[in-house]
Amino acid sequence: MNPGANPMELDAINVVIVGAGAIGSALVSELLKRPQVGTLFVLHRGTAPDFADPRVHCINFDALDPATITSSASAVGQSSERIHLLINTVGMLHGPDQAPEKRLGDIDAAKLQRSMALNATLLPLLAQAFSNLLRHKEPALLASLSARVGSLEDNKLGGWYSYRASKAAHNMLLLTLAREWRVSHRNVILLALHPGTVKSRLSQPFVKAGYKNRVLSPAESATALLEVMARRTPGESGSFFDWRGEPIPW
Repeated sequence: MNPGANPMELDAINVVIVGAGAIGSALVSELLKRPQVGTLFVLHRGTAPDFADPRVHCINFDALDPATITSSASAVGQSSERIHLLINTVGMLHGPDQAPEKRLGDIDAAKLQRSMALNATLLPLLAQAFSNLLRHKEPALLASLSARVGSLEDNKLGGWYSYRASKAAHNMLLLTLAREWRVSHRNVILLALHPGTVKSRLSQPFVKAGYKNRVLSPAESATALLEVMARRTPGESGSFFDWRGEPIPW
């Protein structure tokens, strides 16, 4: 493979977006503006989103059920023999009965395990399921959304135990996979990406009046993330970048 090859440079690509939340849906919308996108698969939970484009194929899956992850990849494989871009946008910071822990006493074992399953375990299961579809002679890229708070070096404030720990685990899993795939999947660039603070259901409880950091729209984040992906080379596989393309320390 050309050392500078990137799937975004190809004339035609097949794409899988995992998750149809704010960022996942925005990525779909931005990618559909590009004529190079052939078939775009969206793995989603619940009711299928309507993108009103014949290139989009929606596949229902459950991020907590390994069998549906495998069956989703099989469904994709029935339509396309290869994938060039796979982006995992699934993540959880809070839920109806779960909030970021401010102190040690807030930790609950079951909730910690749920965070790990959604924010970390899903990544290698997706890589397993889509391994054959990503292994081909053309360039490919697997990107998975992480978070700056998953950086060990950046942790100056503490708190948010489950989210920090699960994103740190996510990053280690991706880096380890990148090391293995340097040999078995030499065409694949693997990236951990921080999408910024995005106006979404995930960030809504924490972005209050007077919030000091920039808040991106889903479209702004999606456009920036795609630009970051487009600039990457195989030598950068196993890297962690923010939405501006700045490296984040592990």
